[in-house]
This record gives sequence, C-alpha cells and structure tokens, in this order.
Amino acid sequence: MTAWYQSSCHIKTSLWGKTANSLPVMTALKDDINVDVLVIGAGFCGLSAALHLAEKGVEVGVVEAHEPGWGASGRNGGQIIPGLKIFPDEIVSRFGSERGERIVNTVSAAPKMVYDLIQKYKIDCDLRRTGWIQLAKGPVGMKTTDAHVQQWGNRNISVKALSFDDIQKKVGTSAYTGGLIDERGGNLHPLKYARGLAKACISLGVSIFCDTPATSVKRIGNRWVIKTLNGTIKSETVIICTNGYTGSMLPGLSQSIIPVLTGVIATTPLTGSLKDKILPGRQGVADTRRLLSWFGFDCENRLLFGSRVNSQKELIDKKNFTFGLRRMKEIFPKVDNTNLSHMWTGRVALTLDHVPHVHKLADGLYSGLGFNGRGVAMATMMGEILANHCILNKDNNNFLPLTSMPKIPFNRFRGIGVAVALSWKRMMDTARP
Repeated sequence: MTAWYQSSCHIKTSLWGKTANSLPVMTALKDDINVDVLVIGAGFCGLSAALHLAEKGVEVGVVEAHEPGWGASGRNGGQIIPGLKIFPDEIVSRFGSERGERIVNTVSAAPKMVYDLIQKYKIDCDLRRTGWIQLAKGPVGMKTTDAHVQQWGNRNISVKALSFDDIQKKVGTSAYTGGLIDERGGNLHPLKYARGLAKACISLGVSIFCDTPATSVKRIGNRWVIKTLNGTIKSETVIICTNGYTGSMLPGLSQSIIPVLTGVIATTPLTGSLKDKILPGRQGVADTRRLLSWFGFDCENRLLFGSRVNSQKELIDKKNFTFGLRRMKEIFPKVDNTNLSHMWTGRVALTLDHVPHVHKLADGLYSGLGFNGRGVAMATMMGEILANHCILNKDNNNFLPLTSMPKIPFNRFRGIGVAVALSWKRMMDTARP
C-alpha cells in the first residue's frame, strides 16, 4: 500500500504561517523504533490523541508528512464552534434518547476542552473567548438558527437569538436577517495552537517526527508495522488522523470522506471606523447558506474571510478567490477587497451524514476524521475519544458509535460530484435564501 504525499505547502505563505511562533525542535525519523501507540498525522486530532495518551503514561510516537498543523489544523479560520453541524434533537433522533443526549453533552463541552488545554499547557495562541455568531440568510436560515436557540435552550444552555438590528450592531452588516450568538465559542490562531499542542506533547515525552510520511501500515504477528521513508515503527496500536489529506495508505479510508477545498482571504489591517464597526466584539462568524461564508479578525485587525474557491486545485491565484471576494463585498461593501495581505487554501473533510466518523478499522487500528468545518473544537475532542478507545479497547457510549470503515458510493466520481453539488448549492442559495 502506498501513501499519498504532497510536497507543496501553502501553510508557509498563509497569514498563520507568517505570524506563528516557532516550531518545537523535531527531526525526521531515521531509525527503527518501537512505541506503545503510533499516531499518524500531527493536526489537532492527532496531537490531542498523543497528548491525552501521554498524560496517562503511554509511550507515544507521532509521524507527520510535513510539520505539526500543516493541513487544515494550521490553515482554518481558528473558530471554536460548539456542537456539531446537525441539531441536538437530530442527534438524539439518530442515536436514541439516552446515548444521544450524552453525545450532545460531549460535543457541547468540546470548546471547554480547548480552553482547558490552552490554560494547562500555557499555549500562546491569541485565544479570545468572545463567543461564536451564526448569521441567518432569509427565512430558511432563520429556521436553522431558531432551531439551535430553542434546542440548546431546552438543555439549559443559553444560545441567544439575534435580530436584524443586533446583527448590524454586533457584526456591522445589513446582509443578514438575524442569527444567534453562542457564548461557548471563541477564536484563536490555529497554527499557534497546533504548535503549542506539539510542544506540550514533547514536554511529556512524545516523539514527534516531521517530514516523515507513513508509506504503509501492516499487521505482522501481534504488532503493527508502519514503514516511513527512512525508518520503521512497530506499535501495538495505531491511530490515523489525516482527515482531508487522507490518501491511499489504507484503501477505503479516503473514500469515507469528501475533501472539499476552501479558500481564505486576509485583508491588510483595517483602520478607523471599519475596524471599530465590523465585529467590535471580535467573535468568529459563519452563516447558514449552503455555500457558507465565515469571517473574523486576527489580533492585528486583519479581516479574514473564508469561502469556497473556483477550482478544486490548490492554486494561489486571485482568480481562484473571486467567489469569496464577491461575497465579502456583498457583506461589507466598504471594505476594499483589493488591499489583501494573504490568500491560501486547504481541504475540509466533509461526511455525508454531517457528523465526524470514529472508526475501528482492525484490532488496534483506529481513525477519527470528517469534522465538517468544525475541527478546532471537535478534532481536539476526537483526540481524547481516540485515546480512550486505545486504553479501554471498547466503545465510548458518550460519543458517536465506533464503526467499521464505510465507503461513499461511486466515490471515484466524487470530483464530478463535488462540482455538481457546489453548483446546486449556489443555485439553491439564489433561489431560496
């Protein structure tokens, strides 16, 4: 089995790559080693899994094809979003009242896990616990935000509805009908957070090997043997945390998700009235549109705006960002979208059922992926869940069921399918706002 490996690295030219603190000292694997648990992938999920295992005294190794936070973990918008994409009541409907409510409680607590880890390990990542805003576009959008407000309220969690006037004051736009604010949310510098998690792992004795893509994973006897370019690792347990950059190392795993490319634009620092009018509370924001947009600020008052790109190739070309530039102009007409400081892209891993997937692929072989654009909180939480699976070797009734690896039907045509789906969503956004 061969690994997928991409040599380009947009993270180094992104805003986060230019403003992050330095990487912890680490090297590529050059020898053969043995560990109790090997984690493949050093994003939020993999680093969280390694950290939670190390806290319990487990000997852990991590291999990363590039560097910690290279994938979506270091390129996202840094928004700490509570809950899953689907409503709490739908979670209960899918998984039953008893387990469903426990799942709701678990995902509700995911932002707190992020905050606790940052405090415990003194991670400098520009954390702002300012809440998260979801904006509703038209009647369909209002149904979405109203449902969240009501269903979280039924569970004694205060998620407040926002009126049109509230949106003008809190967001600085008249482009939306209403929305909600969830005080559990926040935002941070995602690459600083990823590097902080890596530093915390190393402080507990975790061996992290950068520039070390895993090329094969095989079961030999009672141990797993993982080959890399310059060394072999033997371990009792393997956790695969490669998310939107999952390749062909394990047949079928990449087919269980749909990787969709998203793009991010960062303006030059805003000044004057625009700096004060747009998001004066500095919350993270996303809307309810099918082709959603999200935005927020970094700590130097640059406006960040994320949306789909015009190509499913990772091209850093202004033409690839025309959809986002047009959408940003619709929302904030006074922002000069020619004064841009950075543009970058990255893959978001979507699932057909809109929830993350936690798999037991074989005895001692686990994977967690598919965070549907909510990876800061949920990938961190998934890391702890996977660590517990390794230690307890049984299903966790407080989270999504541990499943075997499903495949998306006709996955080989998913490139065409993604293009058709994006066109359909854009049409629906226009027809039914």
